[in-house]
Amino acid sequence: MGDLSDRFGELMARMAKGDAELFRTVGEQNAAIRELVEEVAPALPPGTLTAAALNPASQPLLPLEQCQPKALKARFGTAAAAHAHLETTLGPSPTKKKTWDHLSSVFASGAWPAPAQTLTRSTVSCSGGSEPALAQLETRLLQRIDQLEQRLIAVLEQGLQGKI
Repeated sequence: MGDLSDRFGELMARMAKGDAELFRTVGEQNAAIRELVEEVAPALPPGTLTAAALNPASQPLLPLEQCQPKALKARFGTAAAAHAHLETTLGPSPTKKKTWDHLSSVFASGAWPAPAQTLTRSTVSCSGGSEPALAQLETRLLQRIDQLEQRLIAVLEQGLQGKI
């Protein structure tokens, strides 16, 4: 019985070591995927990624009391001047809406409001990403996923060979 207990202890130790290797490998793969996405993200056409998508917790551009329409009128004079300031700070506007209420909400949120989109294929193709660019991105991501899968299988096989 003692021999069986020792063998079980050794097996559990090898399994723990294999699990640790697997988790480390998965962590490395996650980091590699993150790097790949960061490489690809700037290559997308302008307007595909909004400031709100890159930084979901945007900060107000001005203190909240200065984001009120009355304070903005006093600071910029005209809505066009405030809109121009926002475009230099946040990039091109998704709309040319120049009402004080709209500008006030943009100053308070720190990002342009995201346009409403439906989940149709035509929206994806019209939202700034061209079909060839999306196909190329998909191909690169699928190749990378296949490479990661092969590496995980190799690590698992090594772990199983060491345990048996």
